[in-house]
Amino acid sequence: MRPSLLSIVLATCTAVCSMADAPRRIAAPATERILFETGFEQFEGYDPDFDLAGQNGWVGLGSGGNGILAGPIEGFQGQVAYVGFNPPRGTNDLLNLFRPVALVPVGNNLPLITFKVSVQFFDSTTSAPFFDDFRWSAYNTREERLFTIDFDNDAQEINYILDDGKGFKPTGWTFAPNEPYDLTITLNFARNLWTADINGAVIVNAQPISTRGSKLDLNEIDAVWAIRTPGKPGDNFMIFDDYKLTALPIDEIPPTLEFIGQLTSGPTLIRVLGEPGVQYVLERTSDFIHWTQAASGRATAPDGLLELQDPTALRSDQRFYRARSVR
Repeated sequence: MRPSLLSIVLATCTAVCSMADAPRRIAAPATERILFETGFEQFEGYDPDFDLAGQNGWVGLGSGGNGILAGPIEGFQGQVAYVGFNPPRGTNDLLNLFRPVALVPVGNNLPLITFKVSVQFFDSTTSAPFFDDFRWSAYNTREERLFTIDFDNDAQEINYILDDGKGFKPTGWTFAPNEPYDLTITLNFARNLWTADINGAVIVNAQPISTRGSKLDLNEIDAVWAIRTPGKPGDNFMIFDDYKLTALPIDEIPPTLEFIGQLTSGPTLIRVLGEPGVQYVLERTSDFIHWTQAASGRATAPDGLLELQDPTALRSDQRFYRARSVR
């Protein structure tokens, strides 16, 4: 059975992991630079009477439904953007919506880019009983597609695509309609790696931004409606909100921790999802003041996965963990 994104949030964590508590996130450093952000609100100049394409610098390639919904929609605040629902003109099978940022990260000493967006998917009705794909695709300033995260609304599976010409690769995760999700994509241009998580669960880890030597910069991250059967679009659609792109002057994607469980022999097993070749130290605490090293190891697998054990876990009722890289 594929893991569902509805049930994993309390079992995963970013930066700090507890055997008892929900995930915690460490605030971003003050040097974070906001490249672009919007909540698609009326005070920002977004009008529900018009398409999103053409408003506030947003561009549309292709045709079909897109715009602003005034709400309210459960799980979201205020207005939201959407793509899908209304059929495209003719046999057009792709609609890309994007807002260019044209960032050359390494040249600006900002190699780490983070993209965040909240999404929700709505199924087709009996009026148009077809199911399509909705995607988020990264492009460089040469308009070369770098990679894509694909939400298959027919099988309700999440896949990804690199620029290697090898097609879809399964993440092993599924999603559900009418459920809000927070998607985060982190791009490390200095090391040509990207990672994606949804609601704190890593679904894609340490994959190449480009496999064929494409220019490593970022022009946009597109919301995409991909018609599965040309000429037969569904009236399904994706809403999205809280669209934000930021940059940081660091050269490493922060590791994510997953609490795997307790071994029968006693030790706690923690999975570190980091970058290949990086040495990580697992540290533990019970008071967030005093930290002690529990284990260390190097993430040598191509996907940057590393499993570490804390052999003293049974000596404490409550224990928190963090991972940090060492040079």
